[in-house]
Amino acid sequence: LVGEYLFEELIRIPTETEYASEFRYRNPVIDDGTVVIAVSQSGETADTLAALGEAKNRGALTLGVVNAVGSTIARETDAGVYLHVGPEIGVASTKAFTGQVAVLALIACYLGRRKHLSPSISTQFVTALHDIPRQIAAILEHAEDAKAIAERYANPEAHQENWLYLGRGYNYPVALEGALKLKEISYIHAEGLPAAEIKHGPIALIQEGMPVVVIAPAGSQYDKIMNNIQQVRGRGGSVIAIATEGDREIARMADHVFYIPDTLEPLQPLLTAIPLQLIAYHAALLR
Repeated sequence: LVGEYLFEELIRIPTETEYASEFRYRNPVIDDGTVVIAVSQSGETADTLAALGEAKNRGALTLGVVNAVGSTIARETDAGVYLHVGPEIGVASTKAFTGQVAVLALIACYLGRRKHLSPSISTQFVTALHDIPRQIAAILEHAEDAKAIAERYANPEAHQENWLYLGRGYNYPVALEGALKLKEISYIHAEGLPAAEIKHGPIALIQEGMPVVVIAPAGSQYDKIMNNIQQVRGRGGSVIAIATEGDREIARMADHVFYIPDTLEPLQPLLTAIPLQLIAYHAALLR
């Protein structure tokens, strides 16, 4: 999903994200000039391999974004990029997620530059991407903040077995990632949603003290996400915010704030995902 947003914004190419498990059971529209990108940490995912075969049979150019060198998807695709992030020890991908987003961002920037992006915008984008490792290291220095959040809401005595994750724009996919990690490794029920959609049903589920993680860094939709925070507070939910360093306004609105460095909006997922993975990690240890 992050890749879809990047491709449509930077390259202006219509892009669709598909579940590999559903792709071959539909009748997908693949025209001349369609490119299908298979994203897989292991390069051996059965559903993704089957979807890849379907795409090739229909004449698509196939690319792989995989981590495992020499894996089946790497061999079956026409071309691709290796993540080179080292082996994932657990099923729940952390560094592979970061690597996948970084690779998709680079592809989007490269193709955007070949189409219409100016040299100055391209340089700004690559410079910001180059700064991401330092910024992630700065986030990891504050891992204790994530631990404190987990201890408050994820310890068994808290009886908080349902979490919501809310994001807008590039950070909606991050809300999905945060909820997925909490489910995968701590076995707490969690759901990721586009923040505006809480009023279409899910807001009825918010109860007093329920943890609601809101990804709210500085950006084009900041004012709107602040409005969503007010809606959550109105229902008695406990707001855990991921915000940009220096944001004092959100500290008055949220019960807990985890601060991240500032970066370009399309690159925010590389930073906002890290504290959510840390919260899930510490929640799993507590459980």
